[in-house]
Amino acid sequence: EFLKSSLGAAAVATAWSEVAGRSILTAQEKPKPAAPAGPPRIRFAAIGLNHGHINGQCEAVKRGGGELVSFYAKEPDLAAAFQKRFPEVKLARSEREILEDKSIQLIVSASIASERAPLGIEAMKHGKDFMADKPGMTSLEQLAEVKKVQAETKRIYSILYSERHENRATIKAGELVKAGAIGKVVQTVSVGPHRMNPKT
Repeated sequence: EFLKSSLGAAAVATAWSEVAGRSILTAQEKPKPAAPAGPPRIRFAAIGLNHGHINGQCEAVKRGGGELVSFYAKEPDLAAAFQKRFPEVKLARSEREILEDKSIQLIVSASIASERAPLGIEAMKHGKDFMADKPGMTSLEQLAEVKKVQAETKRIYSILYSERHENRATIKAGELVKAGAIGKVVQTVSVGPHRMNPKT
């Protein structure tokens, strides 16, 4: 009733189909921007490859000028798949090898969810920033410890919310909100299902 009374259902449907069509076309046709030219701005490594979001995390940092230099996974199948995607990257012998490498400034991780905070805490204690897949921690105790160590070390503990920062449709929606195109936003909800894949 609101849509009918304010703009007319047909006008809304037409406008939405044009916006949605442009967004889909744009997402399919535009290549992702390449990493900036010149020397890398940051050297980083990956530890924990248990979720596919690790690939997006690495690509995001690379697009920002980062150089992925090493990785570690205790699961041989995950390590092999990652090395196939990033063949230029060295497989470390252990987490400790990466943690103790003073040339690495950032560790990214999509490890098992409950293991992310302890790894992030270790990374910060070793003078490195940390980027986790979501969730970044799984208990209030982990949250308290992360906050404590972050305050002590002054390092960055971040979480990449890929649906918000790596999805062109979401970015476009944010632009429309900022432009005032849809009025005052009081709530947003993400209900997109994961794709079914018969192989997995």
